[in-house]
Order: sequence, then structure tokens, then C-alpha cells
Amino acid sequence: MVHIRRLPLLTLTLGFTLIASSAHAMPTIMRGTPVLGDGHSAQLIVMGTDGRSFDSCSAAVWKPRVLITAAHCVTDTGSSQAVALNRVFALAPGAPGPVVSSNGPLGGSRVHVTSIALGQAYAHTSQFVVGNDIAVLVLDSDLAPTSFTRLADRTEIQKLADAKTQTSIVGYGRTSTTDQSQPLPRTGAFTLSDVEANRRATDGLVIWSTPVDSSDTCPGDSGAPQFVTSADRILLIGEVAGGNCSGQSRTAQGFAAISYLGLLNPALAAAGYPTIPSAPTSLRTTSMNGTDTLWWSAPTTSPESVVGYEVRDAAGAILCAATQPYCSFPHAEPLTLRSVNAQGEGDAIAAPAATAVEPAPPKVKRSGSRITFTVKPLDYPVVTGYRITDQRGRLACRIVDPSVSLSCSVREPKGRYRFTTSASTPQGRTPESAPTSVVRIA
Repeated sequence: MVHIRRLPLLTLTLGFTLIASSAHAMPTIMRGTPVLGDGHSAQLIVMGTDGRSFDSCSAAVWKPRVLITAAHCVTDTGSSQAVALNRVFALAPGAPGPVVSSNGPLGGSRVHVTSIALGQAYAHTSQFVVGNDIAVLVLDSDLAPTSFTRLADRTEIQKLADAKTQTSIVGYGRTSTTDQSQPLPRTGAFTLSDVEANRRATDGLVIWSTPVDSSDTCPGDSGAPQFVTSADRILLIGEVAGGNCSGQSRTAQGFAAISYLGLLNPALAAAGYPTIPSAPTSLRTTSMNGTDTLWWSAPTTSPESVVGYEVRDAAGAILCAATQPYCSFPHAEPLTLRSVNAQGEGDAIAAPAATAVEPAPPKVKRSGSRITFTVKPLDYPVVTGYRITDQRGRLACRIVDPSVSLSCSVREPKGRYRFTTSASTPQGRTPESAPTSVVRIA
């Protein structure tokens, strides 16, 4: 997937220098539909160091003060460092491409770029897309309201790819490689075809897309947001880093934003937004009495930003929302679990299949007719007590407060006994454990 960016200078007799474009270099959705007023994508103008050229790219308006784009848009060829901040101009989304002078775009936005961060170890070493070709820009004030509800999480992106879901890409530019009309924001439909990890030393997820109805990304359509729209939300999948302008399958290549929290979270913090937690860890699922219980540990990234968790079914419906690290709900599979911050952002992970709750048999210590039972703590989020019963189902003894003691004692008459354990939980009593070996009271 290629990207071609540099635009040549055109000198006019107007008292200042304008910069003209070449068709390949403009962000282009080939045969896309004009969407003036669209709020998804901003245009970036990056002035050249020679004073005679500029680069033009698109950028997702992820937050009013945070933009996501392609790393090659904000680096010079051969460099692994972002360009100087005063060379970058962020233009409000939805407007036609501006006239650009040697001093920058005429009538451009008053916001200023305060920081640029690149994907880890990114280096602009090729005209083809290389690993971690993603960047985030922080602005000193709001550029525009965001149209996106949140980032799509990893499980959602994989599900979209598995279903070959139609998504949208909005970029600035021409309708073909020969069109010389004014650049406009245009949208095209693309099927999310595939998701790859570890491609070309990429830390995050690479996303591949296939054009629908002959629309396509062209060289220079870099940084354009790719997203999916439903009745109640717009999920930002990532940014497009390259394309072939050919209409062939898997021509649009980009990077999934949620897989770059190490890049995005410092930018969010700098702009005053809550950081995004990664997916919960150490998930366990059990099934008992027709109810599943899922519990977990906090995420490793930004656990302090978590305000809650969502358990979702295969259709994406929320089965359970919780602030504590466990949740119970009617049996359903498969499940995903997502961390959530104050703005609804957060990554998710697939939950393991439910297993039966299986208490361990009690340990037995006998002294004459007195028997002391000690139970192994049940691996379950909330246990309110334990019962020890004999082979006839008779209650031998009860542990009423496991936080105080895991043992209880009883005197038994002469006989042969085998004992089992069950635990009391908010979801009811567990099944009985396997029985102990025979205990003889003489």
C-alpha cells in the first residue's frame, strides 16, 4: 500500500505564493460521495521545509482536541521524528480544501497543534506503509465536536472482520487520479476484510479493507478515519495509512486505534480527557443453577480510569453492567467483557466458556468422636458460608462466616461416614463436592 504526499508550488501574481496540488497527492476517495459538512474527518496541511510545497492528509476528529492520523503524514521522508509543530495546520472538518500559501492555508482554523506522537519506533523509510503508521495530535482548543461514540474494541473489530461488515471511510480529495477539481470531503464504503497482528513489526492490529461499488482509497488518502455506524453509535475503528486506488480487494490498509493505548493515553491526558483502560484480566466463568458468574481482575493499562464493566452477549447486548469485578446473569455464550471509562471508552476481551462450580471435599481431622472439618476456599467471587453434610444428606456442621474461619467441628456417634462440602453464594447453593474417604468413629 503506497502513500504519495508532496505537492508542488505554483507562483501567481497575487502578492503571495500559492501551492498547487497533484492529483495523487491529495487525500482521495476514488468515486466517493461528497459529504460537505461531515464531521468525521479533518484535513491536515503540513508545510514543507523548502517553502515551496506542502503535504495534505486527513485525520479522524476523535475528540474535540485530539486527532488521529497516519504517522507518515506528520514526518518527513527518512525521518523517525515528527515535524515541527508550526508546520502543521488542522482544518475544521466538512469544508472544501483550502487555498494554501507559503504561510499556510488561507482562512484556516485558529487551533494550534501542541504535540504530535508517533507509533512506537515508526520511521518514514518507504513509500509503502510500514509498521505502526499511526499518529496522534493534541490541539490547544476544540477543533469541532466529535461524531464518534467511542473506539471500537478489539473484540468488536474482529467480529466486524469475521462478518465482512461494510464500513465507511471519509477523506479529502479528488474522485480519481486525474481529477483536478477542488478537494472535498468524500465518503466511500469498504468491507472490513481482515485483521492482522505482528505484521511488519507492528505493535498493534493492522486492518485490511475491500472497496464496495468501485470506491477506493488512493495514494495520499492517509489518516482518513474508518468507522462503522449503527442505530445508536458510531465506532471509530482506526485510520487508513495507504491504498492502491485500484478498486481491488484488500487495498485499504490501516491501523486499529484501540490497539495503540500506549500512544493514545498520554495524548488524552495532555488534552484533559480520561485515559482508556485495557481489557480486564484473569477472567473466569462458572455456571450454577442456570446462572453464569463471570469475575476478573483489573486491566493492566489505566486501571484507575475504570468506572465500570460490561458483560456482552454474542449480539453485543449488555447482559450485566457492574462496578465490582464480578457479575451474574442468565446463561449465555459466547461472552465478552469490556472495561469502561467515564466517556464510555475501553477495550474488551472474550470470556472463557463457563465451567461447573466444584467445591473441594473437606479435610477431616478426627480426635475420638470429635471431627474437625476444614474447607478449601471456593474460587468464586462471593461465598457467604459452607455446609458439611454426610452421605445421608444430614447437616454435620456449618461455617457461617468464611472471613473468620474455614473450619467447624462436630461430635458424631459410632459409625462410618463420608462427608461433602457445599458453598452458599448469592446465586444459591453450589453442588456438593466429591465425598471424603470413609471416616470411622469407633
